[in-house]
Amino acid sequence: MGLAPGIPTWILLIAFGINLGIAGIAIRRRGVRGAVPLAAIMVCVAVYSLGNGILAASTSMSTYRAGLLVKYLGLLGLGPTQFWFGLTYSGRESVLTRRRWALLLAPPVVILGFVVTAQSHDLMWTLDGFVQGPPLANPERENGPIFWLNLLYQYSLIGTTYVIVALFGLRRSGRYRTQATLMLLGGIIPLIASVVFVFGSGPMGSADQTAFAFTFTGIVFAIALFRFDLLDLMPVARHTLVEEMADPVFVVDKDERLVDVNETGAALLDNEGTALGRSATEVMLSYDSLPDGDASADADVVIESNSGPRYFDINRSTLTDQTGSVIGELLIYRDVTERRTAEERFQRLIERSSDMVTILDEVGEFTYVSQPVEKILGYEPTELVGENVIEYIHPDDRRDVAEDLAKYVDDYGYSGTYIVRFRDAAGGWRFIEARATNLLADPFVEGIVLNSRDVTEQLQRKRKLERQNERLDQFASIVAHDLRNPLNVASGRLSLLERDVDASHDASINAIQEQLERMESIIDDSLTLARSGETVTETDEVDLEMIAYDAWQSVETGGATLVVKTTLQLDGDRNRLRNLFENLFRNSVEHNESTDLTVEVGSLPDGVGFYVEDTGTGIPNQERDAVFEQGYTTNTEGTGFGLAIVKDIVQAHGWEISVTEAESGGARFVVECHESPMVNQPGTT
Repeated sequence: MGLAPGIPTWILLIAFGINLGIAGIAIRRRGVRGAVPLAAIMVCVAVYSLGNGILAASTSMSTYRAGLLVKYLGLLGLGPTQFWFGLTYSGRESVLTRRRWALLLAPPVVILGFVVTAQSHDLMWTLDGFVQGPPLANPERENGPIFWLNLLYQYSLIGTTYVIVALFGLRRSGRYRTQATLMLLGGIIPLIASVVFVFGSGPMGSADQTAFAFTFTGIVFAIALFRFDLLDLMPVARHTLVEEMADPVFVVDKDERLVDVNETGAALLDNEGTALGRSATEVMLSYDSLPDGDASADADVVIESNSGPRYFDINRSTLTDQTGSVIGELLIYRDVTERRTAEERFQRLIERSSDMVTILDEVGEFTYVSQPVEKILGYEPTELVGENVIEYIHPDDRRDVAEDLAKYVDDYGYSGTYIVRFRDAAGGWRFIEARATNLLADPFVEGIVLNSRDVTEQLQRKRKLERQNERLDQFASIVAHDLRNPLNVASGRLSLLERDVDASHDASINAIQEQLERMESIIDDSLTLARSGETVTETDEVDLEMIAYDAWQSVETGGATLVVKTTLQLDGDRNRLRNLFENLFRNSVEHNESTDLTVEVGSLPDGVGFYVEDTGTGIPNQERDAVFEQGYTTNTEGTGFGLAIVKDIVQAHGWEISVTEAESGGARFVVECHESPMVNQPGTT
């Protein structure tokens, strides 16, 4: 067979068996994280040792070449498998995608091809007969360029692996740091042996100390496995589940001494280094306030910090050994400060809100009632819990609510608004506006949520205003009708009189005609003024630019120019707002020379109102308070109602108007809207 095994070969075969044994143990425990890459390393080490054993015992060149092939089958796998283990050990195995695995294994596959065909080229090495036989066979050999490229590739992967392990171990403490140190020791010694052998005194031969060093690697890994339970206490598991947890984790032994803590928990201690081994009562905040008991239990504690109180839910779990004896306890402090703060904020908002928040179950019974119900309806919240909402609704309003409850009880997310009369604690009826949202399927609510408010006074006030508006409109119509009848008669008689008198009476006829027309204007303005003061109860979205241009077209403006500087959406009565702009435009044109007059409309800087200003002569400061009074005018042909109508329209919307001086010196009317209008897009027109 071309083999003459000696002591070196038998030692390498023993190493082969040890490494296969470790691989077998790891395979049997392949469910543990990291076991599979560790088994792959041990298989490669075993094959590498076997190949070196064959090399040492070879008596023929063909046997020696076969040994090289076996050796390289193991050697080429060492770099990738150790890199795989290092990533898995540190929790970074997701880096190795299929594409990256292919790139990682491509060089070893190519190099293996060069090993198989090494006899036909000198790229890998050249062999020229033995200079020494067994037990350490050694041929005349010269390594080629591919050999050195492979060596560089393997060293790079293995070196990177040990850097990963070292960095990971430095961030850990206790037995985990010891674990990482043993792994580094077991891996680095063969690496050093390989470097010394390759770059040492002689050429690479069968006396490869690396193979013997890997025997030590197997023993060291065995110690890490059995003494420190490497595969059971895989550091990556602790790193992932403990060290990187956002929650503090503490381990206390049966004597109530702190024996371990993660980085987050250490932040709650004065000094982790001096805290370990000391009484948990001394070093762990609120430990002495936890409930007693050996069984697993949950507790809540508050820990004061520089930023204020922090709230923790603490989970305590008893730790036992394999015999079931208690050896300590595990405490996980879950920081619930944000949740507690949110709950407290929500509770206070609900309880101090002016609106009621109630929850109904699927049959309409109250399961939750907020505190404002006492102020609004006079009930204690607990009085209504368990009661059916339908029983408290006015009989005339029950039908729609009951039908909707039955119809939409299975329609998750359905929302509806109702205005019903609800019986208060005194037996009276209050108008309640309620918005219902079906959250029965929400596990955190499990009910129909009602956000309700008392609109009794609002509805009464609205109805009162509607009645007042109706009476005022009726009165204005009657007055206008009764005045127009005699006015029409007078106009008709004047027309007859005009045909019967001579030209000497034309001046008198014209004076009478002017006064009749003035009376017509007064009647129209009076009717407009009466209706302009009616409170606005129904509104539309009105575009400032469009309403301004529409009003401008309705007024005799002569040579004046209109500029609208802002597009603004107003919530108001369209017809009355148009009347407002018509009167403001007419006021500017009638009191100024219209040839070079510019009237500008725009929004206020804060976006809660608008202005109308002109480039005219303006309004003297002493007259600004009087211009809005009924009948006030400086134009002999005017009625004095125009700006009074403007003021009434503004007040009917709940707004305010004032007059100031524009930058040009003209008049500037400013309307401030209490409900902010919506600015769309600024621009100049």
